[in-house]
Amino acid sequence: MKTILIINGEKYWQDYFAGFDVVQKKVQTSEFIVKNAELYAIDENGVCKPDIIFWRLGAINPEAKHRNILELIEYSGIPCVNSASTLLIGYERLSMLNRLKKLGLPVIDFNVATNTTQLKNLEMQFPFVVKVGNHHGGYGKSLISTEEQWEELKDLLFIHQDYVTTEKFIDYQYDIRYLAINDKVWVMKRKGKYWKANSLTQEYQLIEPEKEWIEKVKMLQENIKADIVAIDVLETENGEKIIVEYNDIPGLSGFPEDAKLELSNIVKSK
Repeated sequence: MKTILIINGEKYWQDYFAGFDVVQKKVQTSEFIVKNAELYAIDENGVCKPDIIFWRLGAINPEAKHRNILELIEYSGIPCVNSASTLLIGYERLSMLNRLKKLGLPVIDFNVATNTTQLKNLEMQFPFVVKVGNHHGGYGKSLISTEEQWEELKDLLFIHQDYVTTEKFIDYQYDIRYLAINDKVWVMKRKGKYWKANSLTQEYQLIEPEKEWIEKVKMLQENIKADIVAIDVLETENGEKIIVEYNDIPGLSGFPEDAKLELSNIVKSK
């Protein structure tokens, strides 16, 4: 019986892998070793030698440890969904945005400095959004609407030694997620409670995917060799669509059961 190791992720995933030995561990409380080219995951509940890895780390602050684990998975040759090489491409937010830009996709414009000491040189016309470092899921972001807010944020961020970006605030109508799993695409319109499009989401609406955007998400999926990927897009009042990021470990809340079944079938086929 093959062993599927689920990294983080929701508990319900265990129900999708009948006929497999399913082990679920959290990256925060586990250690990984490679010995004689074999990968082992270790936590207080014991040792797991996986045949397949299902990486569902989600929206937590990325750490160097996570990247090291992905490198070990890649070295060991154990199949992973997404593959370790694909996940490493999107691990760093700047490289993720660079990838989108090089593909000619309509990615959001941003200013960037390698250290918060240069914040004074990144000021834009209010309102604008400040993002610090390599964080996901709405973390490390702040909307700046006044000079006072900007000065207070600069004081607060002075203690951080990380890169920082500023982006024009987009007064969006909807956040749209284009989700590609294998050869299938689903699309969902979402609306957050406040200005962050993908935070405290209150409205979900599945819609028919447009051919143009099916082609865009499939082009990205093929380029990074992803089993699953989502593009998050802001749609303005005049219908303009701007990509803010892609997500190679996208959440599936609000998507149909078919999406979970499609993803679990990919894992089982590895």
